[in-house]
Amino acid sequence: MLLAALHQVDKHYGEQVVLKGVTIELRAASRLALIGRNGSGKTTILRLLLGQEVPDGGEVYRREGITLAMLTQDPQFDEAISVLEASEQAFAELDAMESELQGLERAGLDDHDRYERWEALHEVFIRRGGYERRARRDAVLQALGFRGREQVLVRHLSGGERTRLGLARLLMAQPDALLLDEPTNHLDLEMREWLEGYLSRYLGAVLLVSHDRAFLDGASNATAEIKLGTLRTFAGNPSAYLAYRLEQLRIEAKTRHNQQREYQRLEAAAEQMKRWARQNAKLHRRAKAMFTRLSRYELQMLPEAERHERTARFGFDCQPSAELVVQAAHLSKRFDGHKLFDHVSVTVRQGERIALVGPNGAGKTTFVRVLLGELASDDPRAHVHFGARVRVGYYDQQLRGVDPALTLIEELIRLVGDVEAHNLLGNFLFPYDAQYKRIADLSGGERARLAILKLTLGNYNLLVLDEPTNHLDVEMIEALEVALDDYQGTVLTISHDRRFLEATTELVWELQDGRFIAYEGDWEYYQYKRRERRAPVSAETAVRASAAPPLAKSPSKWQMARQLAALEAHIAELEAEVRQLDEALADPQQLDTATIATLGEQHTRLEGELLAAIASWEETSERLAKA
Repeated sequence: MLLAALHQVDKHYGEQVVLKGVTIELRAASRLALIGRNGSGKTTILRLLLGQEVPDGGEVYRREGITLAMLTQDPQFDEAISVLEASEQAFAELDAMESELQGLERAGLDDHDRYERWEALHEVFIRRGGYERRARRDAVLQALGFRGREQVLVRHLSGGERTRLGLARLLMAQPDALLLDEPTNHLDLEMREWLEGYLSRYLGAVLLVSHDRAFLDGASNATAEIKLGTLRTFAGNPSAYLAYRLEQLRIEAKTRHNQQREYQRLEAAAEQMKRWARQNAKLHRRAKAMFTRLSRYELQMLPEAERHERTARFGFDCQPSAELVVQAAHLSKRFDGHKLFDHVSVTVRQGERIALVGPNGAGKTTFVRVLLGELASDDPRAHVHFGARVRVGYYDQQLRGVDPALTLIEELIRLVGDVEAHNLLGNFLFPYDAQYKRIADLSGGERARLAILKLTLGNYNLLVLDEPTNHLDVEMIEALEVALDDYQGTVLTISHDRRFLEATTELVWELQDGRFIAYEGDWEYYQYKRRERRAPVSAETAVRASAAPPLAKSPSKWQMARQLAALEAHIAELEAEVRQLDEALADPQQLDTATIATLGEQHTRLEGELLAAIASWEETSERLAKA
């Protein structure tokens, strides 16, 4: 079912063209990842779908009677209400529906018009999870870190907690279509994993914008890339799409090689005709026609790779430090009687790549500041020793110490020469005009790029990176990964970006519930140990769940068994259909664009139906096992 769409939409701001003939569709059970560089128009697409902006051309469609909701990074709340009261705001529409349903029931459903109204309203109430809304509220609050904090007033929440509460309120409302712009901001690893699973089972439509590649891969089943104002869609997650695009570029490169040879042949023939035309006037027209043909062929040769947006390339130079970079002992810190870490001793050696991970509020940034000597340890026996020639570079997206009134170019000229400043800013994707922008006016992504640029100039051999991927687009994150891979120094990173940690980490430190654990292995090893540690807890949870009394009267065993058999047959049919589409889409060169788009839509719809059927099968199986 089509819920919302843009059809051949154009959008421009002044002379800047943002969207050109963009078509995008949101269907029930579709989970579409919208990817593209910062400033490419992703948020504009979301705002157009929601009706917050008007297109300059084309049409916006929103199905009558459906709800679309968008996550904002600055949700508004009444400061005087509690977390629980703010959560209840999500159910305003559902509460009103329930009241109307009850009123219709009291009036009697023997009236035809009244019954039709009740039936239509009841269908919407069920679709949006009206009966389960309080259970959903409790589950979402727990998953997003508000367990035990339901009575805390909103005025006491941090900015990150408010953003999380805004996300929680949105998920509780369960709209028909979710538009999520950077939903993983301020979420720790466990929260991201939970949200990924939640969205993968969502029966409405989901449109996702995020710089977290692992999250997008897990939560989406289709991809739309916005580049240079145009949109390309693909039936698969972003990793599958990028693999497909890479293969397309390889084919383009091979085609271009063949075209180059043909061009050289045509050029030689045209030059020969030109020489003959000097001796025979009758051949002038033919020679001119050959050069016209040559010019047209040259235009056709230009591959998409030639029209790609620029990519940042940079590196971190450094002089080697001593083998022992940092040695610390008895690091301890408490805040308001709450233990963050206690008697921690660590040794950092030259060239190590360490990730410091843990939930929000665990004290990761505080630990780094104590380790660097910026904060004192609570234990008087604490000591921190830096090795010889160690130069620490701290990633500071807040740009503390930088005059916000300066322009980008003025700040860089203070550090390097005029020409080099322009070149450096260009390498970090700041166009010439943007280089005269005041630092105070920079966006989050621009501030992040400037902070990294300044790190490249410091000749640091110990880089401390606190959430370096926040506000960076995927291309810039990948450029940072390449630069760190070539870097000869030592790196300590705080991040919740799983794909980034996987690419840049050799050792993992974990800080959680006042405990510090050093894992002598990379990110994959840490994930293995983490799953191993959580397994017994899951078993205990399952035992408690099975012992809990039923909340409502369940169907009989034979009814559930029949339902299970029907679901298994339905799942088998859906899997067969998905396999057929996979085979058809496996060789897109044999299909035209319209057919690919149609098959892609069918694939997305069937995947949604399949996941919904599997979820029903799992639920029914569990209930049958407990019956």
